[in-house]
Amino acid sequence: MATFVGRRAGVRSARASAPNATLLVTYDPTVLSPEDVVSMVRTDVPSARQPVAAAEPDGRAALVCGGLALGLSLVGAPPLLTSALLTASALPIVSRAVTALREEHQLSADALDATAIGILLARGDVATAALTASLIAGGEHIRARTARRSQGALAGLLAAQGRFAWVMRGRRKERVLAELVEPGDVVVTYPGELLVVDGVVLRGRALVDQKTLTGESAPVLKTPGSAAYASTVVTDGRLYVKAQAVGRRTRAAVIVQLLADAPLHDTRLANYARRYADRLVLPTFALAGGLFVLSGNVTRAVSVLIIDFATGIRVSAPTTVLAAMTAAVHADILIKGGRALEQLAAVDTLVFDKTGTLTEGRPRVTQVHSLDPTVSRAELLRLAAAAEQRLSHPAAEAIVHAAQRAGAVIPERGDLHFAVGLGVRAGIEGHTVHVGSARYLARQQVTLGEDARVVADEAGRRGASTVFVANDGRLLGAVSYADVPRAEAQRVIGALRSRGIKHFVMVTGDNAGVARFVAGELGIDDVEAEVFPERKAEIVRELQQRGHVVGVIGDGINDSPALAYADVSISLKAASEVARETADIVLHGDLTGLPVAVDIAREALDVIRQNLVVVGAPNAAGMVLAALGGVGPVGATALNNGSSIAAALNGLRPLLRRGASSVSSPDAQTRRADWRRPASG
Repeated sequence: MATFVGRRAGVRSARASAPNATLLVTYDPTVLSPEDVVSMVRTDVPSARQPVAAAEPDGRAALVCGGLALGLSLVGAPPLLTSALLTASALPIVSRAVTALREEHQLSADALDATAIGILLARGDVATAALTASLIAGGEHIRARTARRSQGALAGLLAAQGRFAWVMRGRRKERVLAELVEPGDVVVTYPGELLVVDGVVLRGRALVDQKTLTGESAPVLKTPGSAAYASTVVTDGRLYVKAQAVGRRTRAAVIVQLLADAPLHDTRLANYARRYADRLVLPTFALAGGLFVLSGNVTRAVSVLIIDFATGIRVSAPTTVLAAMTAAVHADILIKGGRALEQLAAVDTLVFDKTGTLTEGRPRVTQVHSLDPTVSRAELLRLAAAAEQRLSHPAAEAIVHAAQRAGAVIPERGDLHFAVGLGVRAGIEGHTVHVGSARYLARQQVTLGEDARVVADEAGRRGASTVFVANDGRLLGAVSYADVPRAEAQRVIGALRSRGIKHFVMVTGDNAGVARFVAGELGIDDVEAEVFPERKAEIVRELQQRGHVVGVIGDGINDSPALAYADVSISLKAASEVARETADIVLHGDLTGLPVAVDIAREALDVIRQNLVVVGAPNAAGMVLAALGGVGPVGATALNNGSSIAAALNGLRPLLRRGASSVSSPDAQTRRADWRRPASG
């Protein structure tokens, strides 16, 4: 398919990937339009009209057959059996060589491998041929397993939009399938339910958690006239939303489309080692043929063919990748393939999401301010927690959690009145306690005064929100809360700077003031705030167009488009499923794993470079000796396989890696606990 499309006028290049079921076409926009390309594929390419074939083999069967052939040949099994197993192991190599010759009109390293295995088999050296085939099959198996698969994540995202919805039909509500909702329908959404449409609020008042879609750290108050979005969750209150966009027209569906349209790169180890080996294939064949023509000596020609650079390089590179991936797993890091290692080693720009990535993802009490000299901060926090207990608002949870950590005995409350997005009134120990915003307390006839305004302004400058606490109409104080930076975030960014990564960008859907404060705390100068997911992807592409190698670190559905378009994408174990599936690298611990991952990637690339010399030097010497008749087939095999084994063993060096992240420290947990404690003030 790629060859057929690549020959058409206006097409600059075309590359197909069977594991990813994708065709990447680069075309001249002055000659073709996107519609022309789609039409070309659909109508002119025969295979595009056929049912999708099964994914290409991952090398597992060939690996098993090669291993059996090797083992049986060493114990003296019948040659017919071992030869049959060897043939089965070598068939994928021959198939790839024929395909490259037919479709790309070039001799690949597979052709050299197939020829070498054929010669070894013809000479009766089944063990060496089986070892060669097994090593190659193992490399292909590793490469096949690194293919990015996002289809399951896309399906999960679509499912997250909600399977059912309550729709107004006259004066009654009907529960219908979400896909049956149409524009103009009025959808009713209750606490804990997902919105399934984009639209405008007609009636109701509710707090909506938009974190997964926009990255905002705190729920947003929705009132009549507010915009509402699919895949967001009503946490308190009830909304009547008139649908404006449904199904694939919602913002959540746009994210799915962005992921589907993202470029899926070839997952084979696309580095200089493979290209170097491929470039030497034709000269090797030419040298062997020339020697045979000039000397008539088959032994010399066979010896030259046996001494190939491709096998050692193709085996040692994936061996190094596998060893690096294993070392990463020991450090609680999942790296999904060789391309991820290669790109991470080259990264010069990191784009961070804020909420849940650089911050903890949920509010913590940061300050408790007593504005009444007769009331201690502990008493103030105790009363606030009593009023807020068992409410689902994140601020309420933060206050109750802080009181519990401080060891407060929280009394039971009596009567309760909760105003969504404003505050709460509760009967506590015979008194009436109000906890809420400045506007709410003003409505309850509580005088705030200048000190209260100063506290709120100062908290706002530090990226925090503030609720005030009053008892029987008398202001007692205030509690400030914020989604605080992760304890390790500042040290991680410093460690990354020390590794030569200088450009850091925070991209978030959260409030600009909050984003700038968090960025300032962490030493990040470049901030893009209040952006939707599609803009995040645009920012990544703009950085790439300026020549940067961009890594993106995110954890939410809203980060997925940026993750998909990044040169290398990184997520956290606690992230949304779609973010984990999209990411090339998943940190199973906290952010301290990021500098470790960079170190592992760079060390792996260094080993691969070393293996170019380990393979290249002895094989170059052996080729000269073979051409001059200095070594025969046996010596050539020893040199070739010896250098391959040496390179493979060197490729295992990442497994010897020891030590944790340089940003870790014994008192990290203590600092994290201290950060979460309510500060004095």
